[in-house]
Amino acid sequence: MFMQVLAAQQAGNEKLVNFYVERFPPDVRKAYDAWIAQRPFENPSADPHPFVRKLYEPRGTREAADATAKAATNQQKAGAAGSISGQYLANTVLFATVLFFASASGKFEQRRVRLVAFSFATAVFIFAVVRTAMLPI
Repeated sequence: MFMQVLAAQQAGNEKLVNFYVERFPPDVRKAYDAWIAQRPFENPSADPHPFVRKLYEPRGTREAADATAKAATNQQKAGAAGSISGQYLANTVLFATVLFFASASGKFEQRRVRLVAFSFATAVFIFAVVRTAMLPI
């Protein structure tokens, strides 16, 4: 419609210009009126068209900016939750390792091997407990 307004303006048909301008949506009409106030046909320093950022803001721009900010916040929360879940998974593997070595330590015939396996299980258990205690709930 804006291009039709310009064509009618160039043809000198004010009636057709008014016909199109009256049918502009409110946000476009506001930008068009601000642009016309700059006298773009006589003023070379006027904005080139009414759809520049300072005159026209498309519908939904603010809502989109708000949604983008909310999405960034939610993405940070999701990243933090994913990190925590990864840490809990790693602790689960550590506790499974403790159970394996504690159970296997009783199966060995040599006392020294049983002691080393059980000591390793105890060390991993202490490490896992300390690591779990440092995780946020």
